[in-house]
Amino acid sequence: MQIPALQQLTTHVGPFVSVSMDVSRNDERAVSEVQVRWQDLERKLTSAGAPAEVLSRIGEVVVEPTGEPGHQGRLVIADRDGIALNLVLPARPTRNEAFYGPAPHVLPAFRALAETVPYLLASIDRTGADITVVDALGASVDTVEVQGSHDVVHKVAGGQMSGRRIQARAEDSWERNAAEVARELEELISRHHPAVVLLDGDAVAVSHLLDAASGRLKELAVRLKYGGRGSGASTKSRDAEIAGVLVGQRRSANAALMDRFGTEEGRQEAAVQGLESVVDAARRAQIGELLLHDDPSSTHTLWLGPGAGELGTTEEEVRSIGAADAVKVRADTALVWTVLSTDAGVTLLDPDDRALSDGIGALLRWSDRSTPHDAIPSMPGHGAVQGAHHRGG
Repeated sequence: MQIPALQQLTTHVGPFVSVSMDVSRNDERAVSEVQVRWQDLERKLTSAGAPAEVLSRIGEVVVEPTGEPGHQGRLVIADRDGIALNLVLPARPTRNEAFYGPAPHVLPAFRALAETVPYLLASIDRTGADITVVDALGASVDTVEVQGSHDVVHKVAGGQMSGRRIQARAEDSWERNAAEVARELEELISRHHPAVVLLDGDAVAVSHLLDAASGRLKELAVRLKYGGRGSGASTKSRDAEIAGVLVGQRRSANAALMDRFGTEEGRQEAAVQGLESVVDAARRAQIGELLLHDDPSSTHTLWLGPGAGELGTTEEEVRSIGAADAVKVRADTALVWTVLSTDAGVTLLDPDDRALSDGIGALLRWSDRSTPHDAIPSMPGHGAVQGAHHRGG
């Protein structure tokens, strides 16, 4: 998973103040509860040495209303110049957290989005469609109405020749309107890169659209049972169905990643696991997707220098690669920060996914003879050939 909003942080220089907090406002007490949560975190950050002026700016941001109902979290990152990131998350965090150190703590964003995916929702009838584009944060970022240009959409009863012609014209109009909706969806797919396209509405219109679909639209389309176009359509059942589809899609994506990880590790190619091996790959910008069994209580730590790729399991190791200084931080914080700077993705695994050494693994962009592997190749002839250079996805 990649979260574009986090990429902007890679242009900033630490130290960073990171605050992840429940900002839900479900009743009259919520405003004071949010303020109390922030005061608790502010005291912790003050003790850690965070500048008072930076904390003052963060305090103003975290108590601002989000304008949205329900359970929500907020992730705020600041550097010495001010607020670098203010992200409202579609789920409250598992715990309220605050850190001051050389790397921003962005794992709360990945936790909140672990069951969400970007998607398109098209409510279709025989005249066109209403399309909503939802990003990975669960926010609606675009809405499009497609009104088909063919307006003979009703059949007539009876068997007169003129009636048959009108019926044929109506069916032709449905097909042409569906084709126009399909073209609009294909353009939106290329622009927004959704993980799934959800289709609901008139059964005949949806069938015509699926017949007209090709390429990515055909691959991503999922037909819903509930909902439809128009003000009278009930959304409760549809919303529950959408939530189920999105959870299933994310878990399927994770399962596919783990299948690929198993295949690559079995071949001794583009996959590694264990803290030391993953750190080595992160330093060399080999990682395409970092895989984590998320554990907020983990005691694993790493050392981090101020420069890109200045990462190690000991202070001496970091200094040996040229870092002027090194600071001990949480291992997950350091690794996620390092791979963000190389445009890699991060996937938090389900508890029942395959166990990884130290709870961490990586799919690599490439692998060579110096890439560490800790398993025996699964079949004769598999594994890194001396001097060979293997490309991963």
